[in-house]
Amino acid sequence: MRKYKGYMTLEAALVIPMVICVITLIILFTYYLYGRCVLSQDAYILAFRASVDKDRYDAAPESTVNAKKDRVVGKKYFGSTKPQFHVTTGASGKEIKVEADARIRAGAMGDYFLKPRSGWEFKAGQKAKCLEQVKHIRRMTRLKDIIKGWE
Repeated sequence: MRKYKGYMTLEAALVIPMVICVITLIILFTYYLYGRCVLSQDAYILAFRASVDKDRYDAAPESTVNAKKDRVVGKKYFGSTKPQFHVTTGASGKEIKVEADARIRAGAMGDYFLKPRSGWEFKAGQKAKCLEQVKHIRRMTRLKDIIKGWE
């Protein structure tokens, strides 16, 4: 086998930059995955809390989400923009849907090969039903009291 001069230089010039790009893309993909998971979790937490407040205080879901979103979001969204939340209610008013979207701010790859020019945007949406838990618990407690009164 014959060795050529410059073989190692050529390998280093081609392979090493490709490896660095792949590692950078893996890091960006993990930012995307982390942001998407946390966004989905926060959307459900806000939908659930809005459904509970609607049961207890007959509060508008939009006002509950707007009041609690800063506390729920906190500082978890590093590497991405702060999420925007949108609230809709079902036709019967018993279902609350919270949708959220955010964008990754990482510009490490610039406009190179696999990174979209517009950036990566991730969205999540979750639903929660108003089950009137407080009324149900009170009803069950009252029924237990009536049964104990008969004994």
